Amino acid sequence: MEFHISVDTGGTFTDAAVSDATGRLVIGKSLTTPDRAIDGVFAAVSDAAGKFGLDGESVLRQTRLFVYGTTRATNAIVERKVARTAFLTTQGFPDILLFKEGGKLDAYRWDTEFPKPYIPRRHTFEVPERVTSEGTVHKPLDEDAVKEILATLERRRFEAVAVCLLWSVVNPEHELRVGELLRERLPDVPFTLSHQLNPIIREYRRASSTVIDASLAPMMRHHLSQLRTDLEDRGFSGKLLVSTSIGGVMHVEDVIERPIYLTKSGPSMAPIAGKVYAGAARQGDSVIVCDTGGTT
Repeated sequence: MEFHISVDTGGTFTDAAVSDATGRLVIGKSLTTPDRAIDGVFAAVSDAAGKFGLDGESVLRQTRLFVYGTTRATNAIVERKVARTAFLTTQGFPDILLFKEGGKLDAYRWDTEFPKPYIPRRHTFEVPERVTSEGTVHKPLDEDAVKEILATLERRRFEAVAVCLLWSVVNPEHELRVGELLRERLPDVPFTLSHQLNPIIREYRRASSTVIDASLAPMMRHHLSQLRTDLEDRGFSGKLLVSTSIGGVMHVEDVIERPIYLTKSGPSMAPIAGKVYAGAARQGDSVIVCDTGGTT
């Protein structure tokens, strides 16, 4: 017997859907176990497996495809339970995350609270360098200054680093060199380079996505790597895919390298499933799908 499994780990509950080769679909449910995700995942899978008259490990051994979705990244962002992250940007532009895109919808509402930057201003470090919009180097990268910054990051025990330099999307030379220095000086600290993650010209959008990705890296890389190991220890040898924020899936190895794709990973499944079931019931495209989580 061959099985397909899909699991969604939320902040409160973990849900599993298991189908066999005949198309029979059953569901299982358990409480989420934040400290050790596999316990909740395995409990939900075992709950579903019992409806086939099998135990959880028997089903995992016969599973060809395991699709995993989670709100862990989203919840971490909302609750600010992310890694202590440093933001490196071009000297003279330390307020990208503070000013955002500069405007607001209702310009004359003085009682509107201005949102705080995702990364505290005190965690921003200015890198002496400048590349023009044409890609020429106006001011060479000051490597000694970068090394001093990295020494400060090590001393202050930062857990992740986001690098977003002006016009790196046109000429990434300086960002790449900062990445090399990070590997040399802080080999155990994950980092994200903006031109590799989100190569667009809108500075705030590129910077904000970069810091979010970096801030999630330590937690989500550990989470996914541990989940993969724990599943294999219980007999799973199939393909492990992870649902993304746009409703598709990526290989677990790719998501480990780019954890920002995990934001809204779990919730993205609901509209996709709703569309499929609406089509099967010939309800057309005008469908409302509601998904209420326990945390977000």
